[in-house]
Amino acid sequence: MNKSTYLLLLLITPFVLNAQISIDKTINAKKFREIAFIAGTPAIQLAYWDGKKIDDYVYGKKEAGKPDTINNETIFQAASLSKVVASYLYLILHEKGIFDLDKPLSSYYEYARMSEDKNKDLITARHVLTHSTGLVNWDKTAGTPEWKKSKLATRFTPGEKYMYSGEAMHYLQLVVEHLTKKDLDELCRTYIFEPFGMIHTSFKWKDDLAKNIAVAHRNVNTSYGYVHKFKEPNAAYTLYTTANDYMKFIIEGVVKGKGMSKKLHEEFLTANRSTLSKDDKNGGYDKKNVCLGIMQQVNEEGTAYFHTGSNGGFRCMFIVYPKKQKAVSFFTNSNDGGNARKPILQYVFGNNQTFWSVM
Repeated sequence: MNKSTYLLLLLITPFVLNAQISIDKTINAKKFREIAFIAGTPAIQLAYWDGKKIDDYVYGKKEAGKPDTINNETIFQAASLSKVVASYLYLILHEKGIFDLDKPLSSYYEYARMSEDKNKDLITARHVLTHSTGLVNWDKTAGTPEWKKSKLATRFTPGEKYMYSGEAMHYLQLVVEHLTKKDLDELCRTYIFEPFGMIHTSFKWKDDLAKNIAVAHRNVNTSYGYVHKFKEPNAAYTLYTTANDYMKFIIEGVVKGKGMSKKLHEEFLTANRSTLSKDDKNGGYDKKNVCLGIMQQVNEEGTAYFHTGSNGGFRCMFIVYPKKQKAVSFFTNSNDGGNARKPILQYVFGNNQTFWSVM
């Protein structure tokens, strides 16, 4: 299919515009279609918060070549946006005295995969949340039957520098589940999902999710033809949710600090270290930072908090400016969906600022 033909299809494809929103340039059907076309994704689901209300926008198909269009209750995979929700839970449990942020995790739980690592008794929850454990993002066997039997090894002394790690987030999850005797999904349902009104969100597969769920795609035309069914919750990537539900988390958690003290909420949003090297080709060493489980960008418009997500067949993102009371969360069902990040941010927030979050 050439671009001209696809663009024509975009113009006639059903589009749901649930509300007009008060932003610099009102989102409209034509612009949303253009962004989807540029990104190369069958669908985009977006929620926008202006400090007063959440407005929802949806475009496209659950699966390419099939008639079902998405709506604002269609479930997407949140991928690494899962980490921010899990981190928020960890901080709540820390404040309840379940564990200490600065006590070695090995003192709570003996993790067999870490048994041979020289730094195994140095890793703390704070290292996990600031991505400074020294563990790689994922072991090369991740997702295979051999994964749980593989050995992990730190690449540097914990706390020494930044290195993003999904393995570390999963490690802390195991510690928390061991201490509480409850799984991640149950804990989040108690402390986050139900209190925040996130009725379409789960950390593990439930059969009723299949009623309205987006299918993973390689690109705009090529569906993987299946839905990932994560039977076990994983703090790093298994969250199922909607843009609207995730916005509720952004408002109640990231902005308001619901469920934790003001002091801890401030610590949650305090920059720990840069995620960039001093000689990064794009600069911005002091502009893009990691806090406690959430990323921070500082630009011409102020300080924002964000995270991106990438699972096979899904790309997503959120960003919030707490002082300006503006936020957006959006989900796509294609490996190419990440191409929508910058156009959406520029369209919603204006292109007179540097979005370190997508650089």
